[in-house]
Parts: sequence; structure tokens; C-alpha cells
Amino acid sequence: MNYQMLLECHAAGTTITVREAKLLDLALDSQIASIKVSRTQGCVEVAPDHICQSAGVCKGSFWITCFAAVLDQVTPVSAGKKARGATVFDELINNRYLVDR
Repeated sequence: MNYQMLLECHAAGTTITVREAKLLDLALDSQIASIKVSRTQGCVEVAPDHICQSAGVCKGSFWITCFAAVLDQVTPVSAGKKARGATVFDELINNRYLVDR
């Protein structure tokens, strides 16, 4: 099951299991690595409004941003560790998907 399908299920009210969350965490790491080498990844396309809303991020956000936000909700990182959403934001800035003004 891909992350977009899981986010669709999450938006529809389905709970993400611990096992699915672990797989999603690995998939997020892979997506973060992929945006460094290719600008054609689906994860940097704008997610539908209902996905953004269920993830608690602004409408018009990228899939990868929604992905990280949901993972942060489902399995928060330990104290002192950077949230996935913040990590994704930094990578989007560093790789010029977003402009830091």
C-alpha cells in the first residue's frame, strides 16, 4: 500500500496501525531522499484539500508535507528529536521547492 492511499484512508477516518506507521516512516525517508535528486516526484505535488485538512496543514501543501504531519500525529518523535514535518520543511527549503523569504 502506498502512502497516498494510506493518507486517503486516514482522511476517511481509518486508523493507521503501528505497523503501517513504521512502513510509512521508511517511505518518508525514501521520499525525502528522492526529492534531493529528482524534481518529478509525486510527493512534491499539491495534495487534495481533504488530505491537507485531515493532516492539519494548510490547503495547497505538498503530499510530503501532509505525509510528515500525519506521521507526527500518529507516532510523535521522542523529546529532543526534530519533528518529521520540520525535517520535510527544511528539505523543501534546502532543495528550493519553497522559497525562504
